[in-house]
Amino acid sequence: MPEEAPDLEERFFALSIDMLCIAHFSGYFKRLNPAWEKTLGFSREELQSKPMFEFVHPDDRERSLEQNRKVRAGGQALAFENRYVCKDGSYRWLLWNARADLDRQVIYSVARDITERKQAEEERERLLVDLKAALAEVKELRRILPICMYCKSIRDDENYWQSVEAYITHHTNTRFSHSICPTCYQNVVEPQQDDTSE
Repeated sequence: MPEEAPDLEERFFALSIDMLCIAHFSGYFKRLNPAWEKTLGFSREELQSKPMFEFVHPDDRERSLEQNRKVRAGGQALAFENRYVCKDGSYRWLLWNARADLDRQVIYSVARDITERKQAEEERERLLVDLKAALAEVKELRRILPICMYCKSIRDDENYWQSVEAYITHHTNTRFSHSICPTCYQNVVEPQQDDTSE
């Protein structure tokens, strides 16, 4: 025998991976599914005990209030993003879709935790910045450099001569460590040792 519709709705609400909620126009949550507790660490009772905007990151609060006003006026929230505080003090990014029931003065919302996606986007942006900086450095070094054929010093844009090491250090973040290659050891160091041993 098929389940009654209210039972199916209850099970959908309870088992949904996304964060489902019904919020009153007064700014309080009326109903939350268990995904809220799992995502933020607060009990549903704690989340319903104070205005929902107190859980929003201070930098996102004004945008969130404005979005809420639009929804209460009959609009929709589509892919709206903001940060909610967790019980441990950290923040999670949430992606919202919401619509109001004007007759009942409530908003039905679905929120999805997109924190990992946002972190990946930020990391990608950091990598792009680093890559652009590296490309700028490569372009700087790609120009034809006047180099002395005897001492191998490089002439810079201001017509000063400096060592290759000093030039590269000045134009990039490169720092040199000093060692002796096998060829130089054989051709320079060993003959010097032989001279001192005689």
